[in-house]
Amino acid sequence: MRTAVPALALALVLAPSAAAQQNPFKLPRNHGSLQVDYAFAGNVQGTGQRIVSGDRILDHQTTTGKFFGKTSTQDTWTLITPDSMYSADLVKKTGMRSANMLPAMAKAYDGLDGAGKARLHQNMQDMSQMISRAFGTGTIVTGEKGETRTYAGEKCEERTFGSFSICTMQGAAGVPLHVSGSLFCVDFEQTATAVSRAAPPASAFEPPAGVAFRESPMVNADSLARGYVTYLASQELSDSLAKAKEQMAAAPANGTATGTGGAGQPARQPTAEERAQARQACEALKNFDLGKAMGDATNRVVGDAVKEALKEKQNQVESGAKEKIKGLIRRPHF
Repeated sequence: MRTAVPALALALVLAPSAAAQQNPFKLPRNHGSLQVDYAFAGNVQGTGQRIVSGDRILDHQTTTGKFFGKTSTQDTWTLITPDSMYSADLVKKTGMRSANMLPAMAKAYDGLDGAGKARLHQNMQDMSQMISRAFGTGTIVTGEKGETRTYAGEKCEERTFGSFSICTMQGAAGVPLHVSGSLFCVDFEQTATAVSRAAPPASAFEPPAGVAFRESPMVNADSLARGYVTYLASQELSDSLAKAKEQMAAAPANGTATGTGGAGQPARQPTAEERAQARQACEALKNFDLGKAMGDATNRVVGDAVKEALKEKQNQVESGAKEKIKGLIRRPHF
């Protein structure tokens, strides 16, 4: 889950910029300050807060969710500055600081020629479509513009990306007022409950008490950013994606709602019975105690191995005893 969601989130964030042929790595600067409080619902319950002040973005979320039969609580804190990215686990009291690669990636993008920029946008769209098909979220890059909605007294523009819906606050780039969707049988909803434009105190951006931040092992962030952008704009990646698209198009024409039907055929929408079965399977999966099952299996395997070892040892002892008895009973000599 931790791997898949960030990949999908990155595609959702960058896809609109890619479709508009803008620099997808240059995040717009918000003027003034903004604080948004959130409530989480669905399979993830809790609260969150985002504070935006100039070129600094702070997120703090405390959530509880049930996955594979285990209920866990997470308390995370992240801060993005022009040159650094901080992330902390407030439960474990651990943190990491790494270089903010987005400015370097934005600079590398500006250094591409027209053909390179066009390839990069096309490659990002192709990758987003493949990710969306793999995760069953529909087509990400063709987000349909929905209604103008109001949350916490503020208006937002809603866009739908497959099974995800994001309502971004008007005049505040990158600040959602409502997000909802479903991924890997997990229903997610994030709703703004309060919005303030008051300037936050300087202490709001101070590192959490008791957390020691270690440096990320990543070195030479500028070089890494250039290499990443160059690869995204490469003909090599274009050729690789084209081959993958051909293989997907050649798949049997029995697609479902999570992808195309093959050979250009539209996706088949699931029936009400299939949707009910999928929901039932999801509920069973969420309540399935994976840890206990694995523990029981391990104990059973270990227990069987111990029994086999004891039985083998007992056989050896019994065999040895028989040999000793045979040695004591000698055939009489006449």
